[in-house]
Amino acid sequence: MSVTGGLFAGVASIGAQATAFGIISDNIANSQTVGYKETNARFQTLVTRSPTATAFTPGGVQAKPLTNPERQGLLQATNSTTDIAVDGNGFFVVNEASNPGSDDEYLLTRAGAFNTDENGRLVNTAGYYLQGWRTDVTGNIVNQDTRDLLTSLETVDLSQFGQIANATDDVSINANLPAGASTGTTAVTNITIYDSQGFDYLLETTWTKAAADNTWTYAYQLVRNPGTVSAVATVIGTTQTMVFNPDGSLLAVAGASGTTNQAATETLTINAADFGRTVENATITINWGTYGQPTGMSQFDGEFETSLLNQDGSGPSALIGVSISEDGLVSANFANGQSRNIYRLPIGTVPSATQLDSVNGNAYRVTSTSGDIVLSTPTSGGTGRIQSGSLENSTTDIATEFTDLIITQRAYSASTRIITTGDELLDEIIRIKR
Repeated sequence: MSVTGGLFAGVASIGAQATAFGIISDNIANSQTVGYKETNARFQTLVTRSPTATAFTPGGVQAKPLTNPERQGLLQATNSTTDIAVDGNGFFVVNEASNPGSDDEYLLTRAGAFNTDENGRLVNTAGYYLQGWRTDVTGNIVNQDTRDLLTSLETVDLSQFGQIANATDDVSINANLPAGASTGTTAVTNITIYDSQGFDYLLETTWTKAAADNTWTYAYQLVRNPGTVSAVATVIGTTQTMVFNPDGSLLAVAGASGTTNQAATETLTINAADFGRTVENATITINWGTYGQPTGMSQFDGEFETSLLNQDGSGPSALIGVSISEDGLVSANFANGQSRNIYRLPIGTVPSATQLDSVNGNAYRVTSTSGDIVLSTPTSGGTGRIQSGSLENSTTDIATEFTDLIITQRAYSASTRIITTGDELLDEIIRIKR
């Protein structure tokens, strides 16, 4: 009977509008949730029997929620470098376990409010740990061959990089040796260098005027524990010769002449035995300036004068923060001004993002209809870039939601009128018997 069918259509309408009301309420409640994507109620008809030319059987309506997890929200700047947002397509890959095992599920999220936990690992406000590829100091992914697998990822852990020490690899010495010095005149340059464990030493270079014109000899000495009563000096290498051109520019280093305008360098090797500790052997490049140019080492009239003593090593220094680039490279920054690449963050994508399942904490789980997670570096393969020091705002538009709320309220009220009207019609049928 059409009247009864109409009643059921009214009941279906009430249920659909109630679902829409719940969706709108959830959107409004999450209007300030970082990375939240609003859900829309999409209505579809329920047909129990196809209509004919003379008959119609009412069916009803059904509300189906639809969410686009990749919809871009506005980015808002923050004061934390570990607050990150995706500008474009894709998601951060996270895991609820701090040390994911084979049974722990990898999820996707755009909620990038990450902070360090008590163990130095990056975790967001929902308790999900950020996953990344470990890199070497040059930024290359360590397990490059398996980088497409989720198991190649690990939790971004800053506690492993609490201290850093850089061994000295390059030394630059610029000085003027007096052209009028008599044979046997000496001068000394001192510069602090560091071994692979961050211990400091004094590298002394002693200059002696040779009998030949424009010629000086020089020798290296390494001083352990400089400035203390336990200081020990060790001679490094053999005595070398440095020759200058008549115009005072550099001609030859370590007895070998160089080509004009080329860099004048020398390699100094320091063994662990010379350091007096079980550390890595050091191969240091000494930069003397440029051949044929009055830069670096020179010989002019006047006093012995040092214009530059520089080296690239450093002692132990504490981690003070991290920086994250647009392509996902995570660099640890240390108090001495040094930085080191430690992780690269992937962007996860799926073929059909609208088919992902929502889980608690504003995260998403892959389904059979969404497709599997594809890992890519940010800005490649159609993925977005990572914006550090920013968070993605909720995509909820309050004005739109309240407008929909009014419409839903009216539709719900109209649906109840269907039932009351149907009741009156049935009452009229009952009255026929009376």
